[in-house]
Amino acid sequence: MTRSISRIAWALVSAFIVFASLGEWAPNQPGNWAPLLVSVSDVAQNVLVYVSFGVFGVLSFRDTYQRHWLRLVVRITGLAILFAASNEALQLYTLDRVASLI
Repeated sequence: MTRSISRIAWALVSAFIVFASLGEWAPNQPGNWAPLLVSVSDVAQNVLVYVSFGVFGVLSFRDTYQRHWLRLVVRITGLAILFAASNEALQLYTLDRVASLI
């Protein structure tokens, strides 16, 4: 897979995650926070989507990254954690989504 195709795929997966995780935007109303609300289907969907996020992220930068590949994986994993935390924080401003730790 070429670098440009993997970067487009990474951008599309990122956009899908953002748009799929946001609901009706309501910045003036408090959202729902349920840190212990965990369902097996949500966990499976998040794992599937973020694994593809990581795979396309690594494929996007593997040709240009000069250091050991494990450093790139750690950096993309850190980026995915920040991305997921940002999406959960944005869910606090939606009416129909519940932010949780998963």
